[in-house]
Amino acid sequence: MKHYATIDIGSNTILLLVGRLTTQGTFEVVLDAAETTRLGRGLHAGGKLDPESIPATIDCLKRFRSLCQREGVQEIAAVGTYALRRARDADQFVQLVHKECGIILRVISEQEEALLSFLSVQQDPHMPSAAMVMDVGGGSTEYISHQGEDPSQPLHCISLPLGALQLTEEFLHHDPPSRDELTKLRKKIDKSLLRISPIIEGALVGIGGTATTLGSMHIGLDIYDRERIHGLLLNIDDLRAHVKELQKKDLARRKQIKGLHHDRADIILAGALIILSSMERLKKDALHISCRGLRYGLFYQRFMSAE
Repeated sequence: MKHYATIDIGSNTILLLVGRLTTQGTFEVVLDAAETTRLGRGLHAGGKLDPESIPATIDCLKRFRSLCQREGVQEIAAVGTYALRRARDADQFVQLVHKECGIILRVISEQEEALLSFLSVQQDPHMPSAAMVMDVGGGSTEYISHQGEDPSQPLHCISLPLGALQLTEEFLHHDPPSRDELTKLRKKIDKSLLRISPIIEGALVGIGGTATTLGSMHIGLDIYDRERIHGLLLNIDDLRAHVKELQKKDLARRKQIKGLHHDRADIILAGALIILSSMERLKKDALHISCRGLRYGLFYQRFMSAE
């Protein structure tokens, strides 16, 4: 069976998916890995990729490349999103990735990012057939849905500058955050969300590290387990309780919360507020959590349609 891989280079996290195509026309997951490198740290203020995170990201990509070679991967499709769309030095980084890692990196548009995120849910039998997909990233959040109930209708995509890493850097400077900081953060989120129609059909599906981390926290996992998180339904009252807990705790105490990985403890509050505000805006009482993000959509698009 043929093995292929996709890599998603985000503002906060680098994600790898290795899959094998089956004779039945489906694919099996061989490897699903993630590393936090914070490539988009400081981007809002300086306009360039974080100089300390660039070598960390290159090292991560070298490790991912080695894993792909170990698994006999025939082709790697790699894409970059918000941080690489915004950074003035993105072209130099793309060239560096090719030189150091032998990986051809393509920076995709907001529209293509949204399409791939939606595809990851649309092709997943565990997810609702009619849904708005919300992808909370480190630098931006995408909202994707069909324009009508008919699935043949074109997708409606909105990308907002609401990212867990970006908003943390912009607003949350005290530990724990002050009431004034939280008020200003909520105002920024709510104002941005006015661009989204409050009326959508179907369910709300959350993908990305913020959503999956909240799922892990909700069931109190000692070790991250995609099988237990994928398809989990998180209701809004439980989410409000998690937000209330996060707001009161400093970073050291947040790191003690079961299910919350240390690498995400500093930015989870901003990410959770994006999701909570979105649910309130859209009048949704529950969030379906998917562990299959953009990298899955890219795999479907690049390798499944080619077969």
